[in-house]
Amino acid sequence: MKRVEGAIAAIDIGSDTIHLLVGVPSGPPDAGVVERVEQRGELIELGRRVARKGQIGERAARELEALLLGYAAVARKRTDRVVVGATEALRRASDGPALVERLGQRAGLAVRVLSGEREAQLGFAGVAHRLDAAGPQVLIDSGGASTELTVCDGRAALASASLPVGAALLGASLVGDPPDALSWALGGTLIGQALAAAPAGAPARAFATGGSAHNLAGLERTKGREGLQVLTVAALRQKAAELLAVPSAKLARRSGEDPRRVAILPPGLLIVAAVLDHYHLDRVTVVPEGLRDGMILAAAALGDDWWRSEGTA
Repeated sequence: MKRVEGAIAAIDIGSDTIHLLVGVPSGPPDAGVVERVEQRGELIELGRRVARKGQIGERAARELEALLLGYAAVARKRTDRVVVGATEALRRASDGPALVERLGQRAGLAVRVLSGEREAQLGFAGVAHRLDAAGPQVLIDSGGASTELTVCDGRAALASASLPVGAALLGASLVGDPPDALSWALGGTLIGQALAAAPAGAPARAFATGGSAHNLAGLERTKGREGLQVLTVAALRQKAAELLAVPSAKLARRSGEDPRRVAILPPGLLIVAAVLDHYHLDRVTVVPEGLRDGMILAAAALGDDWWRSEGTA
């Protein structure tokens, strides 16, 4: 495993998955591109644990620690520049602060808990080059425990919001496998309540990144190496009918997917479809880049302050 000149490694402790991306940044953080060198990811389901118990817990903490140490070791074989960010599950967990301190000490790295605002900014930076150069658009970045929405004009962000709803959190409230109709409907109600805080706008096109969209588009399986994928509302409607009729284990056997990943498809689909409906759109373009690309671009531009929200000291 060779070291790569100019590379930066980003480790993202998400609410569903922990990811590692090693890449070489090109261009400014608001319109740059990251040349990907290596990617890894492992499902950890922190968001589901936090939704049910309010904390990560020692067993999951040990699992997370082992994964972080392993990814840090891989990253250091490629580069001396490694940044670590954590999102909604560790923002919400009662044992989050103590666990963040423990992880940082064990890994010898600063583990930064990103604000919802900063998560949205970094996710937007990572995909900005994929957006249309002009026109009203919305970026959907939906993960395990939160959904960041950014309304933009071309590649300039106008307004953003971090909504406290994600596939893992919503999945914890669904009953049955496949989910029964009542819990599915109640899940939609929860998303509708969260969307009251969505940024205003009338976008003509939607782009999506994050675990929910990547899972629906099959990019989690290919670790983001595929190109753009378009999901239509008609296709999502057809997929929803299947997910509500067939147990996740059976779907996993058919597709060869991880059963745990199939199990979070229904809530992830419901979130993406609800956002499209909110903005009166009939399709979304899923892009492979996202938060980790933005972390790398920000680290290249801002050094140790990469994790701070824009406009703060």
